[in-house]
Amino acid sequence: MSRKTLAYIALVVSILFGAGFIVFEESRGTYAIIGGAVVAIAWISVGYLGKPDEPDDAPRDRI
Repeated sequence: MSRKTLAYIALVVSILFGAGFIVFEESRGTYAIIGGAVVAIAWISVGYLGKPDEPDDAPRDRI
Protein backbone atom coordinates (compact mmCIF):
# COMPACT_ATOMS: atom_id res chain seq x y z
CA MET A 1 0.00 0.00 0.00
CA SER A 2 1.34 3.45 -0.79
CA ARG A 3 2.48 5.80 1.95
CA LYS A 4 -0.04 8.42 0.93
CA THR A 5 -2.93 6.02 1.50
CA LEU A 6 -1.57 4.80 4.83
CA ALA A 7 -0.88 8.37 5.94
CA TYR A 8 -4.45 9.35 5.08
CA ILE A 9 -5.83 6.41 7.07
CA ALA A 10 -3.57 7.27 10.02
CA LEU A 11 -4.71 10.91 9.88
CA VAL A 12 -8.37 9.89 9.91
CA VAL A 13 -7.74 7.54 12.86
CA SER A 14 -5.98 10.36 14.72
CA ILE A 15 -8.85 12.79 14.09
CA LEU A 16 -11.45 10.24 15.20
CA PHE A 17 -9.38 9.53 18.33
CA GLY A 18 -9.41 13.21 19.22
CA ALA A 19 -13.12 13.55 18.54
CA GLY A 20 -13.81 10.44 20.60
CA PHE A 21 -12.95 12.27 23.81
CA ILE A 22 -16.33 13.98 23.53
CA VAL A 23 -18.14 10.64 23.31
CA PHE A 24 -16.24 8.72 26.00
CA GLU A 25 -16.39 11.19 28.89
CA GLU A 26 -16.71 8.59 31.65
CA SER A 27 -13.76 6.36 30.81
CA ARG A 28 -11.23 8.83 29.45
CA GLY A 29 -8.23 7.13 31.04
CA THR A 30 -8.85 3.78 29.39
CA TYR A 31 -9.84 5.43 26.12
CA ALA A 32 -6.64 7.51 26.11
CA ILE A 33 -4.41 4.46 26.63
CA ILE A 34 -6.09 2.22 24.05
CA GLY A 35 -6.69 5.01 21.53
CA GLY A 36 -3.16 6.32 21.89
CA ALA A 37 -1.78 2.86 21.17
CA VAL A 38 -4.00 2.53 18.07
CA VAL A 39 -2.90 5.94 16.77
CA ALA A 40 0.76 5.11 17.40
CA ILE A 41 0.45 1.78 15.57
CA ALA A 42 -1.29 3.54 12.68
CA TRP A 43 1.57 6.03 12.24
CA ILE A 44 4.27 3.41 12.71
CA SER A 45 2.65 1.33 9.97
CA VAL A 46 3.01 4.29 7.62
CA GLY A 47 6.77 4.09 8.00
CA TYR A 48 7.18 0.33 8.06
CA LEU A 49 4.54 -0.88 5.62
CA GLY A 50 4.28 2.06 3.25
CA LYS A 51 5.84 1.58 -0.14
CA PRO A 52 7.80 4.52 -1.52
CA ASP A 53 5.71 6.75 -3.77
CA GLU A 54 8.65 7.90 -5.87
CA PRO A 55 12.08 6.45 -6.60
CA ASP A 56 13.65 9.38 -4.72
CA ASP A 57 11.92 8.17 -1.54
CA ALA A 58 13.80 4.84 -1.61
CA PRO A 59 16.59 4.25 0.90
CA ARG A 60 20.09 4.85 -0.41
CA ASP A 61 23.25 2.89 0.22
CA ARG A 62 25.97 4.81 1.98
CA ILE A 63 29.54 4.27 0.97
